[in-house]
Amino acid sequence: MQRVLPNYFTVLIIMGVMRSGIMNELAGQSLGGYVLDEEIGRGSMGMVYRGRQIALGREVAIKVLSQALAKDASYVARFIREAQIIAGLNHPNIVQIFDAGQQNGLLYFVMEYVQGPTIASLLQLDGTIPQYLAAEYGAQIADALDSAYRERNVIHRDIKPENLMLDRWGKIKVMDFGLARAMGLQKITVARTLVGSIYYASPEQVWGYTLDNRSDIYALGVVLYEMVSGHRPFVGRSLPELTQAIVNSPVRPPSSYTPELLPELEQIILVAMARDRDERYEQAMLLSRDLRALNLKPETQLSKTVIKSPADANGQQVARGKAFIQPPKRPTLPPPRYYNQEYTQPPVSKQVAHSHTPPETQQITKESPSINEQKIDTEGPTGPLEPLPRTSTEQRKRGRKSRKQKIANRRPLWQKIFKSPR
Repeated sequence: MQRVLPNYFTVLIIMGVMRSGIMNELAGQSLGGYVLDEEIGRGSMGMVYRGRQIALGREVAIKVLSQALAKDASYVARFIREAQIIAGLNHPNIVQIFDAGQQNGLLYFVMEYVQGPTIASLLQLDGTIPQYLAAEYGAQIADALDSAYRERNVIHRDIKPENLMLDRWGKIKVMDFGLARAMGLQKITVARTLVGSIYYASPEQVWGYTLDNRSDIYALGVVLYEMVSGHRPFVGRSLPELTQAIVNSPVRPPSSYTPELLPELEQIILVAMARDRDERYEQAMLLSRDLRALNLKPETQLSKTVIKSPADANGQQVARGKAFIQPPKRPTLPPPRYYNQEYTQPPVSKQVAHSHTPPETQQITKESPSINEQKIDTEGPTGPLEPLPRTSTEQRKRGRKSRKQKIANRRPLWQKIFKSPR
């Protein structure tokens, strides 16, 4: 039986109030110790500017929150406190926060400036992302989520392609870390989640339940789904229809859009997107480990082994995040091809006796075309027997005697120079 979600008119009203509070453009103005050069992004919560730190001349990104949310002192204090926690995160795949403050009623924070495209822009340009790149990007995102949750107990709550950037070296940078959590009010958080990132919201996030790191893992699974297939797993003509699909409809396999999708990668995505969060990966670190265990490269071709359910991989439970990627089995070698297909056992006199022959080993002989023409007399030798080779001691003694004889028979040197008289 499908569960009916509550009315969403309040969500739309809150969203309209938030958008009406967006401030005008601030390009060319100063804010704190920074100069805002140009606008580089805009969202329902505010605008992002490329700026410059006056004291150090460093290029930075400055996000300015809307005036409607910055008027309440309790929200401002909670946001600054949360920003300080996020500033303590130190991971190469997380955009660093340098500073935060308030001036003239505007709440802002200063971040690392990343020059590069977002995953959303890449999907809009190419439709899909190659599987080996999707696995690598997903592993980097999972590393960032795991680091934030383990170090500061921080969850992102808004993982989506728009918040994932690539720097000039091709490294993923996770942006807007913890912003939704820092806002404080559940209504504002739900409004931003349902309207702005509904396609990547987990079922428990739609229902407004208490969230944990597994909600971020679900959102990452949806991002991986979209990267490899070019489609979102759930769609709807309206907000209620879309939310009903998230909490009730089964996930369509991404291989239905991309037939060449590797079954191992598809299974990882489906485990991360399990509707019941107890069936997902427990930690993002486990998701990253499984993605890297694929060892995908542009020329890599993995076996098309289909794993029917999370518990089918050699009895290992993958729904809890345990490794299920198994190395492909070694191919069975074909039987040896003999020179003569109708192999017959040779006579006893022609068999070679082995003292350590395994009991189940078959003797393989290759028939020579001239072996039948030779006649071997097994009754006795056909000629004189050669003496056995001498030992090393006998050879040395014999060598010394031969050298003495040569010296004794050698002519004196003077006889070689002066001829003897006739």
